[in-house]
Amino acid sequence: MLFMAISTWKPENRDEIMEHFKELKVPSGITIKNQWVDLTGGRYFILFETDDPESYGAFNLPWSDVCEIDCVPVMESAEFMKLMNKHQ
Repeated sequence: MLFMAISTWKPENRDEIMEHFKELKVPSGITIKNQWVDLTGGRYFILFETDDPESYGAFNLPWSDVCEIDCVPVMESAEFMKLMNKHQ
């Protein structure tokens, strides 16, 4: 399943966030599809795939002390439309 995570942090946490990024280790079971940084600062977007709840937790939990993470399951819109057409 695909997930879009948006991490948001306060400006005063910037240095701590940078240290976290230096030590980032992606757990087994997580496949990163793409990542983006908000050029105005304070936000990071990551699209990743996993079917493993333990990997999901291991990937997000280490960040919970320095930022807020809004993580939602997502699907490409064309795929979603095919799915919806099957259920009509």
